[in-house]
Amino acid sequence: MSIFSKKLLNLFNKTGKRDKKNLGPIIPFDQADKVGIIYTWKGPEKETEIENFIQSLIDENKSVDVLCYNPTKEPIQTKHPFVSLSDLSALGKLNSEAALQFGNTPLDFLFHLDYELDDILRSILIQTNAKCRVGHHSPDNSAYYELMIGIDKSNSLSNFTAQILKYIKAIK
Repeated sequence: MSIFSKKLLNLFNKTGKRDKKNLGPIIPFDQADKVGIIYTWKGPEKETEIENFIQSLIDENKSVDVLCYNPTKEPIQTKHPFVSLSDLSALGKLNSEAALQFGNTPLDFLFHLDYELDDILRSILIQTNAKCRVGHHSPDNSAYYELMIGIDKSNSLSNFTAQILKYIKAIK
């Protein structure tokens, strides 16, 4: 990503853009139909943990949409649609059909399964049609989530997803 593209992307990533959307109230998880997952590719081990979380959501009778972010220029092995740095235009806009489709899909919950928030993922979080965006607790990123889970970064992804399920099931 060029410095110019990154600066432009940061201009597009104003949290106020999200405030203009009328997405309706957050509903209890047991009433939710469609959920989304967004995550950064780290390798086959993380991919396995993502698949386990997807299966647990399917077991809860949820329809699951997934978008993977590839932060490198290397090819990745995932069965999910993905977005990469090459999808960023010189003007700082995402030119990815997968990202646009994911962002336009109405979701009851969107789970961001990374401990850090990248500029490209931040852009997708702003553009999404999710009623409740759930991610890792960070004071710097509080404007991008409706629910933040405080868990130590040294914990595994499976511990993080277990905490996510625990807290979203408590929403009544």
